[in-house]
Amino acid sequence: MFENHGRKLTAALLAGGLLGASSVWAQAPGGAGPEGMGPMRDLDRLHKELNLNAQQEELWKKAEAAQRELFRSVRAKREETRAKLRVEIDKPGADLKQFTQLRDQLGAQMRAQMEATQKQVREAWFAVYDTLDSVQKEKVRVAIRDGMDRMSRMGRHRDGPRGEMHG
Repeated sequence: MFENHGRKLTAALLAGGLLGASSVWAQAPGGAGPEGMGPMRDLDRLHKELNLNAQQEELWKKAEAAQRELFRSVRAKREETRAKLRVEIDKPGADLKQFTQLRDQLGAQMRAQMEATQKQVREAWFAVYDTLDSVQKEKVRVAIRDGMDRMSRMGRHRDGPRGEMHG
């Protein structure tokens, strides 16, 4: 359940951070770490292509640090939530209704925390974006478009013609 959400989170942060789109995919991130993988690798490539000046580079570093911290905090919160749920489900005779309510409550808390943090990350990326010239902004637009295309192709690879999972 959590594996696909990690990829969705990184794509949403890239698009959301640089364009301001909401990160609706970031419900329950998981899977592989962000650095050097998938959209984060694409972000590194874009960074090199932009040829940032000193001011832009400083803002980029701040945004990147905020984004990495978001990944770390989300990962930690997810593990904390799993641990709490595991304690509850391991209790003999655990009430499944109460367990489900706790799961829903913890999930809602995690989503609220992530939303607040994502807004901060998005603002940090907007600070970078606002300093870019028109050529740099076009490179960002193309990078986001290409990333969206890759995500779409990955989805078609996993899903059937009507979205059914193969397997």
